[in-house]
Amino acid sequence: MSRHPAAAWPTVCAVALLGGAAACHDAIVGSGPAPPSLSAVAVAANPLNALSVVATFDIQRADSARLSYWSNGEAVATTPYYAVGAGPARLVALGLLPNTGYHFAIAAVGPGGAIASDTLAYRTADLPEILQGVQLSIVGAAPAGYLVTEVSHDSGAFVLAFDPGGRIRWYQRIPIHPDESAMETKQLPNGDFTVYVGASTGWQPVGGRYIEFRPDGTIVRVYTAGAPYYTDNHELLVTMTRDGVTAAHLFGYDLRTVDLSALGGRPDQLVAGHAILRQSASGVTEFLWNAWDHFSLADWVFVPPNLGLYSSIDFDHPNSLAIDGDGNYVVSFAMLGEIAKIDAVTGEMRWRFGGRHNQFSIVGDPLNGFGFQHDVRVLDNGDLLFYDNGLVHNPPESRAVEYRLDLQAKTATLVWQFRHDPPLFTPIVGSVQRLQSGNTLVGYGAASSMTEVTAAGQVVWEGRLTLNGQALPFFYRVRRIGSLYRYVQP
Repeated sequence: MSRHPAAAWPTVCAVALLGGAAACHDAIVGSGPAPPSLSAVAVAANPLNALSVVATFDIQRADSARLSYWSNGEAVATTPYYAVGAGPARLVALGLLPNTGYHFAIAAVGPGGAIASDTLAYRTADLPEILQGVQLSIVGAAPAGYLVTEVSHDSGAFVLAFDPGGRIRWYQRIPIHPDESAMETKQLPNGDFTVYVGASTGWQPVGGRYIEFRPDGTIVRVYTAGAPYYTDNHELLVTMTRDGVTAAHLFGYDLRTVDLSALGGRPDQLVAGHAILRQSASGVTEFLWNAWDHFSLADWVFVPPNLGLYSSIDFDHPNSLAIDGDGNYVVSFAMLGEIAKIDAVTGEMRWRFGGRHNQFSIVGDPLNGFGFQHDVRVLDNGDLLFYDNGLVHNPPESRAVEYRLDLQAKTATLVWQFRHDPPLFTPIVGSVQRLQSGNTLVGYGAASSMTEVTAAGQVVWEGRLTLNGQALPFFYRVRRIGSLYRYVQP
């Protein structure tokens, strides 16, 4: 083992892998405690991800360690410092390239100083065969970070992270049953990821679940709505503190036999209505809000043609759930053309924007409203940012929009929009993400394309996602993340 000079080691903060407390000290070798020791250092493939390597070692007299890694032609990268105890330990390198030779070294620090391992070499394997045909073609200069979305195929489902050059740098194979797919991926505050797995699109009598997994691929938890509700596929929010999960917020739905003959359906059609559920860390439902208690079929705006051909359907179709600055819910109900704020304690509807019960006059919007919207987010300043699918526009056109609500004057002022040139229209899905730079990432999921634009509407870059040269059927959302290891505001 080689030891670094004491002066080369700055103050180090060790962070626990799942968000535990940090331990900081000056890593200087002195006359006090004995320095750390490393032994039995080895590197091997991560069986859950070919673009990841697991380093194992035995550590003594250290409280934190990290893994450095590099290949010819790439700068040295490092994991964060992680808290370690005496005995066997492991660190995982993420974001590697396929079929590439890498060098690895472990650094450990403790009260008595610091130590670094000898360098070990390892070559990564190829991507799984199905992923070798996935390509994100980028035109322009995408900023640092990773773009995360999902790909589902007959041979499997994957969560993918692309680098700014469009290369796959991380993935998670999702276990699925026939007819299932994966969607609605997000990174949690503790660095874990969640993804929906199932065959539901929001109204079928089929089971589904959300899987939480660590960046190394280890599955740690499953979330479901719980009986008597089916688990909806559109949104899971997990709130947490440094001590762990405080609550899970998601949609469930139940099916009722309803006479839809007046709308062109059948007199005995199965109709889904949705509930908002807030579950404690132990899975106990603490809050329940049911659309059947607040809406009627007369509120249904976007009734699909040939309604009678559907074995089941939903009339509300909530497709995004957000928590605003005062802790209440802001929900997009696509079939109703409505965005509503719902009190997270009483269930009272605080306001309704759009749809048949719209309470706001729209100001400054050349298209005068929105239709079948997706991915409604509450910005730090209280504005609503969302993807307007544009079913009500003539001709139909999709765009990203930002509205500012005045609750006293009951006005909704369009303060920003992005309309693609040439116009794009996607009747389903779509996503938006406001970035720290002030730019907005827009996902045209049904067109398998994405665009990042500045506040002034200038295109920074555009990307197109293909599989074996053909556009993917769709992706649900695309999100930028700052790190594969832990949550970093993008």
